[in-house]
This record gives sequence, C-alpha cells and structure tokens, in this order.
Amino acid sequence: MAGVLVVGGSRGLGAALVKALSDRSSRNWVVSRSAPRFLQDPEFRHIAWIRADLTEPKKSAAAVGEAVGDTPIGTLIYNAGIWERSPLGFIPAENLERIVNINLTSALTVVQTLLPNMRAIEGSTVVLIGSICGLENEGTQVAGYVSSKFGLRGLAHALRESVRADWIRVVCISPGSMATDLDFEDGVEAALRKHNRSRIPVADIVALVRCVMNLSVATCVKEIIVPATSDAGA
Repeated sequence: MAGVLVVGGSRGLGAALVKALSDRSSRNWVVSRSAPRFLQDPEFRHIAWIRADLTEPKKSAAAVGEAVGDTPIGTLIYNAGIWERSPLGFIPAENLERIVNINLTSALTVVQTLLPNMRAIEGSTVVLIGSICGLENEGTQVAGYVSSKFGLRGLAHALRESVRADWIRVVCISPGSMATDLDFEDGVEAALRKHNRSRIPVADIVALVRCVMNLSVATCVKEIIVPATSDAGA
C-alpha cells in the first residue's frame, strides 16, 4: 500500500485520518505547524512530521516537497482549516488573508507540488476536506471561511479534470458539525454521548475516506456532502 500524507493533522479530524489510514509498511507524513503529540507514541513511528506554516503557501509547499522528495504518494489529504467569528465588516484584512492562505492557497501550492508523487501511482487519491459552509445557501455569515471552502470545492472540480488522464481521483468531502474535541481512539459512542448525537464522530469521516481510497481505479467519487443529522438547513 502506498503512503498517506495529511496536511493539517496535528489534532482532531486530521490526526484521526493519519493515524487510521497510514500503512505501517509505507512512508507516511503529517504536515502541521507544531509537532503532533501523538507522534511521541512508538505506535506511530511509521509517520513522519513535516513542519510547515500554512499561512505562507510558497514556503509550505517547498517544505513539503523537500521532505517527501520523489517518494510516491497514494493518498493526499488536505484537512487544514480555520475560521473567523465575525462578519466581514468586523474582521481585519490580515485575518482574512490568513484564513484564505491556510484554507485554500496552501492547498493549491501543496497539491501542485505533490502531483508528480501522485502520478507515480495509478489510482492515487486527492481528498480535500471542505465544509457544508462551502455549499450554496447554507446561511453562514463568516465570509472568509465560506469563500475559502467554496474555493476548495472549485479546486477539486478543476483538478479532477486535469488529472483524469493520470488516473488520479479527486474528491471533496464537506462535513457538518464534527466532534473534533475527542480523539479517534475514544470511539463513536463516546462522541455520540458527549454531544447528544448532534456532532459527527471523526471515525465516520475516516470511514468515508477509507471507502474512497479502496475503490477501484475505474470509480470516481466527485463530492461527498455530510451534514450532521441535526444540522439545521443543511
């Protein structure tokens, strides 16, 4: 099995994805600004950390490219994302730039850098983690986050068309409210109990990504929209 690289994997969903999907017989990477705590556990010594500050897209892509070299990658997951808490009229411009750089621009530069690594394996998969906030008429007022998540869906659709001939699959998964405050190891039932079934356990998103990874090269899943059952209007 080819290696997995997860951008934005220090905690929450990203940590769950890299821990659950990395194969011990392959080289695997997690990209984040600070070293993930779980890497202190010998159980995860098959996962390497790449330090990158995604607020600087060019430098982030260069750091990832240098660390990976020409090693083939079977699955690239871009999970990084931050949001603002105020409507557009009340947020400084530099905060907007930070949001867009992390959520979208670094996705563009990192994916661009790693396309040769993806082309080395027929049937490799790019997974972009979006949000239901990037859907039409969802109702969220935070313009920076919403704009960047709409853009991530656009990246998925355009990239898919440009790499079809290379047999690279591209999927955008847009979850709703998630129980990212619990570790993957805590399990589904713990997440359901803590949040009274109002948030999606990260294990459910892991299961969806694993399903996409395991499909044959003949199958292309374009987009998966996954609101929580209790997400109003989703």
